[in-house]
Amino acid sequence: FMLNDVIYHNYYGNILVKMENNVIFYSKINTRDAVKLHLWTNNTTRTLILLSTSGYTYFLYVLDNGTIQIQDYPLSLETRSIAFKTKDKCPYLAFHNNVARVFYFLDKGETLTFWTQIIYPENTGLYVVVESYGPKILEESHDISFEAAFGHCTKTLTVTFYQNVDYEGVYDYFEMQHNNTGLVMVQLRPSEYSKTCPIAQKVSDMEINNEECLFYRSYLRHQPSKNLKVRYIRKKYGCPLRLDFTEKFQPVVQLFDDNGYIKDVGANFIVWEIHGRDDYSFNNTMAQSGCLHEAQTWKSMIELNKHLPIEEVWGPENYIHCFSYAMGEPGDLNQPYEIINSSNGNHIFWPLGHSGMYVFRVKILDPNYSFCNLTAMFAIETFGLIPSPSVYLVAFFLFVLMLLFFTILVLSYLRYMRIYRQHIYKPPHKPQRKHKKN
Repeated sequence: FMLNDVIYHNYYGNILVKMENNVIFYSKINTRDAVKLHLWTNNTTRTLILLSTSGYTYFLYVLDNGTIQIQDYPLSLETRSIAFKTKDKCPYLAFHNNVARVFYFLDKGETLTFWTQIIYPENTGLYVVVESYGPKILEESHDISFEAAFGHCTKTLTVTFYQNVDYEGVYDYFEMQHNNTGLVMVQLRPSEYSKTCPIAQKVSDMEINNEECLFYRSYLRHQPSKNLKVRYIRKKYGCPLRLDFTEKFQPVVQLFDDNGYIKDVGANFIVWEIHGRDDYSFNNTMAQSGCLHEAQTWKSMIELNKHLPIEEVWGPENYIHCFSYAMGEPGDLNQPYEIINSSNGNHIFWPLGHSGMYVFRVKILDPNYSFCNLTAMFAIETFGLIPSPSVYLVAFFLFVLMLLFFTILVLSYLRYMRIYRQHIYKPPHKPQRKHKKN
């Protein structure tokens, strides 16, 4: 026979093989044989089998007049009829697990735990088989509990998958990440199976305006020749957090996925202003943070990676901590420590002489935290009363103004007196004398 159609239903585990002469064979996942089902139509009719996502099976007939006819196919009844004839029986009573999704994502430092339970008659010795396919990048631990009562046994297996790799200080961070990532397929199945067994039961379950901001060139990292004008896109960056510029700020980074909040991030991270502003600093020094040698900074990393854009000059691939004497020279430990985490008390503080708008990008720096390049953006708008200048400066400025005023006044007086004297002693018009005639 020529093979015409093979259909595999991945949820219910049914496998149907329809031959060109409309003979149908049935099998199921985890079994190695197939049985022939009853013939439903003659061997000359053109047919097609359709399986819906809800598990229903249909025959699609193409008639001689060119019309199409659909007929329900009772697959469950057909398979039970064949199982009754062949005396096929499922070796276990129930098989459950908590695998609720097709795909799971396991990140650095995370574990993934499943449980599966099988109930079977006494003295049959069934157990759960854990099979994995793909690269050997995960380690696993097993915990088994067993209970027997009233002629039945219950065996529960808990499987935990994890990775035990240290990415810190490696020669090629990206290559090591590549070698330890991939797709691993895992199957939890009973040690014995038949075509009449059910599959494992799953147990789980205003319009926003934009505004323009002007950044003075003296506030920018690279000191451009002109002031920078940028458009703050509220739809992209969200509403900025408004802070008094006397208030220090420590970002709290949270991890989300498609289903919502997962957890707060406790790992090291860095921030930078995406438009190049650097008129902010950090309250902790390297010494206060416990550094034993000079820590990495944006200035030093930009100097080392001049050929890279700023978002790539510093990250988990080249992070070196400062808490070991063996990692570098002591250097100047009074510099600001530019790495933040949830427990080191490091805050951003702002210049007091002016208010401003800052758009920050966050990057996770810990090389052992995630395979993903985790980033986020947030905006800060600072405001407040600009502090008054020093009393001495004001007094000096007033003194200079008064001195200049009196100097001009004295010079004007002297100039006036000079002109006045000239008019007294040297009249501008000499009187004409009359000559007498003889």
